[in-house]
Amino acid sequence: MKIRNLNCGNRGQRIYPIFFGLFILLFSCTKKPMVSIIVSPGQEFSQAMDLLQAKKYNKAIESFQNIVFNYPGSSYAADAQFYLANAYFQKKDYNSAIPEFEFFVNSFTGNQHIEEAYYKIALSYFYVTPAVGKDQVVLGKTLEIIDELQERFPETNYSEEIGQLKKKVAERWAEKSYIIGELYFKGGEYAPARVYLDFVQNEFPQTKWSSYSKYLLGQIYEKTDSIAQAISLYQTLQNDSTDVNIRKLVKQRLDNLKQK
Repeated sequence: MKIRNLNCGNRGQRIYPIFFGLFILLFSCTKKPMVSIIVSPGQEFSQAMDLLQAKKYNKAIESFQNIVFNYPGSSYAADAQFYLANAYFQKKDYNSAIPEFEFFVNSFTGNQHIEEAYYKIALSYFYVTPAVGKDQVVLGKTLEIIDELQERFPETNYSEEIGQLKKKVAERWAEKSYIIGELYFKGGEYAPARVYLDFVQNEFPQTKWSSYSKYLLGQIYEKTDSIAQAISLYQTLQNDSTDVNIRKLVKQRLDNLKQK
């Protein structure tokens, strides 16, 4: 009986490459383990500042928040909180900037950025004040923050900027009060109209609305038969007002009164 010679040599040579290919495929498809990179608060702060400089505000905010929340005891926490608020401020998201700045001035009282933070809180309140036709209560908050800043830093580096901001607040508040007085005047309610117009003159004499209030008061005097008072007020306006439009209006009123 002949024993059949089973030649497996060639088959083995064919099988080994198949297994080798499967081995390579298996391990090449396996996901590589994720390597966790630990970043120090200093590195995170540096990256956040770079993002802020590049005006990538959302990413900068995220990085500053990470420092504040994850490294509250680090030497970078205070500055991170300030620049977090500042990122919102530069982004013109003043409603978000205000609480972040306020948290900063209340929590890190000795930080070098405190004075700037106070000033930017005041600015933020001014910027979020509604249009003149709406409630101006927020303007009072602007002045309140300015008072706090000046009380804490009598020789503040922002004295010139604060002066300009106060003028803007005065103009806005005076305009609002004048508009209310004018509405009462048009409705024939002269007593409450005088209250608002007198308020403008007494509280905001340096604004243009002071002249407009005097002019409207002169018309109230005319309508209530106080002609002598009206003429006296118009003459004062004609001599003192720097507003060309007001001076023209006053001249017309005086000419009309002289013809009567």
